[in-house]
Amino acid sequence: MTTLVVLRTPKWQVHAARRNADRDVDWIEAEPGSAATAGCKAICRLCPVRLTCAVTALTTDEIYGLWGGMDQVDREALRRADAQIAA
Repeated sequence: MTTLVVLRTPKWQVHAARRNADRDVDWIEAEPGSAATAGCKAICRLCPVRLTCAVTALTTDEIYGLWGGMDQVDREALRRADAQIAA
């Protein structure tokens, strides 16, 4: 028997500011510290779902791209700080 899996965009993502942003900006490949990342972070600052986006990335251990205004370096720093507090 074949099971069909339908992937849907989470409902919160339809409200993300990036949906109205320049389609040429690559939110996944933007290098930390680059001009592209700075532009993405500026869009994130005004996003109504920024917190949900950030929590999603942190709880799923996302390692690529910009989520909730945080790039890979920002998320890793937050994880390290959290680990130090928990220790």
